[in-house]
Amino acid sequence: MAVRPDPEVGFRRPGDHLRGDRLVERRVFIQASPRTVWASLHDPAASAVLFPELRLGPAAPSWPAAATTRTARARLGLLREHAHVESLEARPESVFRLRVTGSGFESEWGWRLEPVAGGTRVVHAATFEPVDRWTIILVRLGRHSLEARVEAHLRALKERAERAERPSSPAA
Repeated sequence: MAVRPDPEVGFRRPGDHLRGDRLVERRVFIQASPRTVWASLHDPAASAVLFPELRLGPAAPSWPAAATTRTARARLGLLREHAHVESLEARPESVFRLRVTGSGFESEWGWRLEPVAGGTRVVHAATFEPVDRWTIILVRLGRHSLEARVEAHLRALKERAERAERPSSPAA
């Protein structure tokens, strides 16, 4: 593959400009400890709320340990297909990454939890790589972008973690 110099960024390969567009990263501050955020992210009862585009199958007892897998049903735009979910990295209260792979796409999601000022900064990054043109068409027809999905993940996580962190009010 030919490499050509670019005066702004050095050397580039054909298609490099496309790779940067496929990574979406968003940050949010959550008024909860990293422990609470981690527990909220991995709460089995919350998976449908946190990841509305996935219907996760049963988890192995070791989930979310790295290299653990589970099945899912992916719903991205008008695309509906079975998917394979693999935990790539799981460091409690710190980092969680997973890969969702279907026959027409591969997507990676990552969360980095940083304790900051009495709460947690969560950095959520995601990529989506379609395999073919039909996948692109079906996902786009659903009118939900990767950016919108990442922001929805963070909104749901923030809501659940902050609700879990609040002390329950005693009944009067």
